[in-house]
Amino acid sequence: MEATPKPTPIGRVIAISAGLALIVGVLTLAFAWPSAGMGPNEVPIAVIGPDQAADQVQAQLDEAQPDGFDVTAVADPAEAEALIKNREVYAALAVTPESVDLFTASAASPTVTRLITGIAEQMAAHLGEASGQQVEVTTHDLVPLPADDPNGAGLAASAFPMAMGGIVIAALISFNVRGSGRQAAAAVLAPLAVGAGVAAILMYVLESVDGDYTAIAGALALTMAATAWGLLGLAKLLGRAGFVLGAVIVMLVGNPLSGMTGAPELLPAPWGAFGQFLSPGAGGTLVRSTAYFDGNGGEAAVWTLAVWIVVGVLLFTIGAVRTRAKSMSVETTEPAKAAV
Repeated sequence: MEATPKPTPIGRVIAISAGLALIVGVLTLAFAWPSAGMGPNEVPIAVIGPDQAADQVQAQLDEAQPDGFDVTAVADPAEAEALIKNREVYAALAVTPESVDLFTASAASPTVTRLITGIAEQMAAHLGEASGQQVEVTTHDLVPLPADDPNGAGLAASAFPMAMGGIVIAALISFNVRGSGRQAAAAVLAPLAVGAGVAAILMYVLESVDGDYTAIAGALALTMAATAWGLLGLAKLLGRAGFVLGAVIVMLVGNPLSGMTGAPELLPAPWGAFGQFLSPGAGGTLVRSTAYFDGNGGEAAVWTLAVWIVVGVLLFTIGAVRTRAKSMSVETTEPAKAAV
């Protein structure tokens, strides 16, 4: 007769339940907290006019939202346009007693554009009350989103696939490709292929991004290569535990803090800035800059992703050398046959 399996100890049941509660709680915190705490944190904007005008607007904004905005004075609309297109500021305001002109780039962040549009409308309402006449807000969208995706939903939704793509690449290579040389070759080819495919979907299927296909595909490939190489290096050096550690960092830290759904400056400080040092945040910034701003504002992101790749390659190389050394040591220390 077959023995009846013993019931699972009640202590283990309690431990599993507590562990699941902790895991789900961490997941909820990681993905919900950045959105729940979203608000402006030193969002850079410009004011067209003398320094006194910028100081006045800064004081008004600080009163409504302390440390929410960082205001810079510019001489004219041309200078403001240059700053916006170079991704140094999100918007610019020209305020007079009779009008409020707003220069924006909705492609930089639809959320920030809506936020600043609301501020401009409030300013116009206050000016109208003071002058006794209606004051209009004239908006100039210098870098608009594509007509087929005016809210930027496609690019924002691509944050998760970009992060997950690098993880999947690293997982398939680490656990299905044998030989360090072949793994390295796959880690070069796979991001290029995946980046090309995702770029085609964003540009030609969803029509969420404009620009040069090759440049956008390259930005996506670099993003996924940074994630993949980081995880490959950890997996090669530390095994499955290293891979899990890297995947957790990417998905539970990097993805929520990427700023793709809004802007890094809208996340709780200083986490928005910290997220730009991880591959999902840097990659999102690079893809947005490449798609809409001719690469402007993406230089720091390129360097960040390059560092992730270099570190990953170094960890991978150290792990491969150590594995090879262990293999050779085992081969040279086989036990001698016992004498007869």
